[in-house]
Amino acid sequence: MINAVIFFGLLLRIMVAIWNGFYGPSFQADGDALNFHNAAIEYAQNLTMQDFKIGWIYSNFLGILYHFTIESLFLGSLLSCFSWLASAYVLIAIMNLLPISKKDQFKAMLIYSLLPSSLAISSITLRESYQLFFINLAIYAVLKIYFNKSTCAWFILLFGIIGMGVLHYALIVFGVFIMLSALIMSAIRNNKFFSLVLLGIFLVIITIFGVQLFSSVAYAIDDGWIDAIIKYQKSLISIDARANYRNGIEIFGIFDFLSFTFKAFLQYLFEPMPWSISSYLDLVILFENTLRLWLIWRMCVSLVNVVSSKNRVPILFIFASYFFIELIWSIGVTNWGTAIRHHITALGVLVIGAFICHKNSKVSYLA
Repeated sequence: MINAVIFFGLLLRIMVAIWNGFYGPSFQADGDALNFHNAAIEYAQNLTMQDFKIGWIYSNFLGILYHFTIESLFLGSLLSCFSWLASAYVLIAIMNLLPISKKDQFKAMLIYSLLPSSLAISSITLRESYQLFFINLAIYAVLKIYFNKSTCAWFILLFGIIGMGVLHYALIVFGVFIMLSALIMSAIRNNKFFSLVLLGIFLVIITIFGVQLFSSVAYAIDDGWIDAIIKYQKSLISIDARANYRNGIEIFGIFDFLSFTFKAFLQYLFEPMPWSISSYLDLVILFENTLRLWLIWRMCVSLVNVVSSKNRVPILFIFASYFFIELIWSIGVTNWGTAIRHHITALGVLVIGAFICHKNSKVSYLA
């Protein structure tokens, strides 16, 4: 049944890809998606990279494909569909490591496969389906390291972190978080003093390296993180859009910043509010936001159910990973049109957390 759901999800995505490639554009395929496709066509002419740009590596990848095949929007869209398919099977591998019953795995895959925004966005020439794959892969690697002490999983983790990092600036930060989590969980599992000392050294090195990397390839943070966020937010707010949920930003201290972060996080997760609805598309987004709220509630229930058990480490990791990545996105988004794209990248982590360790789950695979 699970494979049937995945196949149906893939079939629907291929249908969207066909529409987008030959009759479209489909939903969200006329903005960034078309820009990525056009950049890929340009790169395909001679495969000469002018300069390295985080995020646009995706277009270079598409350009190589176009160079050796045909410059087809349908082909680029189809590749996104199969990237989503790969992410789905990685998600199944993750769920098989965790106490999630087959019944709950089916429910999780039903949401993962048929969520309307996921169907639309993972079927066109956008990066989200690839980001989703690499994030799922990194989560899987961390759990394999924790459960099986797998050496090979460290290489898989590194591949996943590099993959997500070259696709978006924000995922560099998330990649550092994932690596730190892997080191902490490994030290906890080994329960050795030497491991804890080594962990402390790695934490310092990776944190310094991560900050320097983000500053060099993404946004300058010489004046501090808060100043960088304010400048970026103002640049986004200056762009007039119907779906904007923020009109201005004023931060004069740490308390203002904390207040802004909390409000931005809630708006990112749940806008548009019912009183902001102005189109049929907004109603679909409202439905997805309501579903997201229910899934987050289930995730919190999962955390409470295992808080005193030895299973809490991997489940805390899933919980923290979801909220960390969504928090990163939230401070760089000002409208729900962009938010629905970013939500796709965390969908796998969300459904795992929502269906793990519930009372109706009678399996327990954790050591």
